[in-house]
Order: sequence, then C-alpha cells, then structure tokens
Amino acid sequence: MHTLLLLAALSSQITFNTTHDGDNYTITPLVQVTQDCVCQVQIITEREGAAGVSQSRQRNTMTLPANQTTAISRIRLNISARDNVKIIVTVSDGQSLHLAQQWPAE
Repeated sequence: MHTLLLLAALSSQITFNTTHDGDNYTITPLVQVTQDCVCQVQIITEREGAAGVSQSRQRNTMTLPANQTTAISRIRLNISARDNVKIIVTVSDGQSLHLAQQWPAE
C-alpha cells in the first residue's frame, strides 16, 4: 500500500507555463494529480526590487481531476532585470498528497 501511495505522489506534479513580452511576464502554475483530489492550493508571490519588498498569499480549495493538467492561477508581473521574484505553489489533500514547486527553479 505504501508503494502505491509513493508512486501516486511521484506521478503528481506542479509545473509552470511562462511567457513574456519584454519585462511583462505571465506565469501559469499547472497541476496534475493521479487521483481526483479536493486540495488546498496555496500560491505565495514574493518580489524584491527598487520600489521595495512585497508578498502576496492566495489560498483556495480546488477540486482537481485525475490525470488532467489544470491551470490553477494566472500571475502577471512586470519583472525588470534588477527584480528578485519567487513564486511558491503548494498543493495538499491534507493526507498523503503534498506537492510544492518554486518558480523560477533554483
């Protein structure tokens, strides 16, 4: 049974679709789970730049269908070369599934 849970967790994933036009970025977190899931989704966006530091936190409960890639948000930011931006996405069912991923990847 533990092996099946481990395989399910390994097959589930968070990825990011990123597009940009100059300094204007659109980051779309995508989640795929192997079993239907009523999950807590949290997105933390941290930004440090010439204007200072900001952080936003979003949390929502979402129903994620099995074996389908689901866009859970769309984040639009103006990011200059001097800005430091980090987006952390976590998805959890409160039991066996806990996923976390950061953009950009470290």
